[in-house]
Amino acid sequence: MDRRKFMKIAGLSAAGIASTGLMPAAGAACIAEVPGWDRKDKDLFGNRPKGHFSIRQLSSVTDTIGNSHILQTKGGKVIVIDGGFATEQDNLRKNIAALGGHVDLWFITHPHQDHMGAFNEILKDRREITIDKVIYSRLPDSFLDREPENAADARSYYRTLDSVTEGVDILDLHRTGGRFDIDGIGIMVLGVANPELTMNPYNNQSMIIRFWDDCKSVVILGDAGIECGDKCLAQYGAYLNCDYMQMAHHGQNGCSESFYKAIDFRACLWPTPSWVWEPAPQHTHLKTRETRRWMDEKGITEHHVSCIEKDWILE
Repeated sequence: MDRRKFMKIAGLSAAGIASTGLMPAAGAACIAEVPGWDRKDKDLFGNRPKGHFSIRQLSSVTDTIGNSHILQTKGGKVIVIDGGFATEQDNLRKNIAALGGHVDLWFITHPHQDHMGAFNEILKDRREITIDKVIYSRLPDSFLDREPENAADARSYYRTLDSVTEGVDILDLHRTGGRFDIDGIGIMVLGVANPELTMNPYNNQSMIIRFWDDCKSVVILGDAGIECGDKCLAQYGAYLNCDYMQMAHHGQNGCSESFYKAIDFRACLWPTPSWVWEPAPQHTHLKTRETRRWMDEKGITEHHVSCIEKDWILE
């Protein structure tokens, strides 16, 4: 997140944004059963995983930006991706507690507050939450000053990680392409920190992660920018094909039009507040409508927007 661009619009009403409450996706049958949808997993990965997961996209309690997704496997394993601002920690704790209070694996895509803030607070004071493993991709300290307005927060987050001496396994990952399974679901990290990409500094360091099970696949882009997305596309191509694509940078000023149009996916996940989903006319720096147009041109009609479908769940 670029804080200079994402200043919340004071007094913006959420009128017209309907809350649908907790709900599974309409027609939650396996995507493998949808006529005309050509699955790629078997060709790319060999035999399909036998496990299954649900994924929930949490909405912000304060209508602010942030990414927060929780996966739960059929066997009860819990995987968290990011978690939002520190102000979202109570809601995140509540959702984790509802799944048993234990996180088997926690991914942090990059060190912006709207992605790692809640996690940073929970790691400092876990209380009822237990965490087995954290995977992140650390930036060199000298790189952090490329975003002076965010450097102190990033260093605080790294200090919290460094302070953990027992109870949590922390992996600083800088290798892509490795596949591993948890409870029968597949996970593949397609992007890690790219310190050679000095433009759009922190966003272009976003981890890109693919999850798949017996009938669906999800790609998480974090806040990947144009350069980060294009690098991943050049390296992994068809591995980015999926059923559900999390739209980069909350759906605006993220990956390029050519990136999205090169990938085969059928539905969009938008971790997007109301004031970014429907930006005011004077806020021309917010490019959400442009991204929405790209999706219309691609023929995608299934969209799950965090400010509209509150805590949307796909079983």
